[in-house]
Amino acid sequence: MKVVLVDFLNAYPLYYALVNKIIDNDIEFIKKMPSVCARLLFEKQVDVGIAPSIEYAKSDYYLVTNVCISSDYKVKSVALFLKKPLNKVKTVKLDKNSNTSVALTKILFAYKYKLKVDYTQERADCELVIGDNALYRIEHTDEEIIDLAYEWKEFSGYPFVFALWIANHKIQAKYIDLFLKAKEWGVSNLDIIAEAFCDTHNYDYEKAYDYLKNNLSYDLTENKKKSLELFFDYAYKLNLIPQKPKLRFLDE
Repeated sequence: MKVVLVDFLNAYPLYYALVNKIIDNDIEFIKKMPSVCARLLFEKQVDVGIAPSIEYAKSDYYLVTNVCISSDYKVKSVALFLKKPLNKVKTVKLDKNSNTSVALTKILFAYKYKLKVDYTQERADCELVIGDNALYRIEHTDEEIIDLAYEWKEFSGYPFVFALWIANHKIQAKYIDLFLKAKEWGVSNLDIIAEAFCDTHNYDYEKAYDYLKNNLSYDLTENKKKSLELFFDYAYKLNLIPQKPKLRFLDE
């Protein structure tokens, strides 16, 4: 079993217990950026991956039941950093590391802000930044910051789902069980995870723990499934995905 992981703090609770053999397993793990996780999954170089949620719409995939990386309110780590007021923004620099955050940005500009903007990889009026880079930048900027999970919640009424355990084929029940046990262990041991992350990254423990505890949630509830379906609807309208997928789970 080959599994690709995102080396972001927000994903640690889903796999820390597996990677560190707190829960015994025979899985081979690879760590990559979200966009690379998606490519390896699509090319079937791995069996399962933590991948941006929009990737689920791009192939014949399955989901691990009741696991996701989501935010019920503000996520902090997916944000727009503005150099001018939102209503004056004409250009947006995108973060190439997550197609889900890029799609969410485009949906919000089209349907919530109703602003026509140009998207670029160059300097721009505002910039989308994700993951640990966003957490670091928030600490060292005086720019206006727009939290995209908050914006989606205000727009749709739903929490936003950023990433999922996605499989490109059916897997044995024992592996599904491992992923679920790892999530439960992770959610119950956020202090250990925050400390481990800060030991290897230049980040403050209190801030890491607060982020994991108060900005993220990991259960794929009915509300979050509805949120995913609505997100796919808007993404399809903007031609960002080839189809509006039905949610299929490995244990069904």
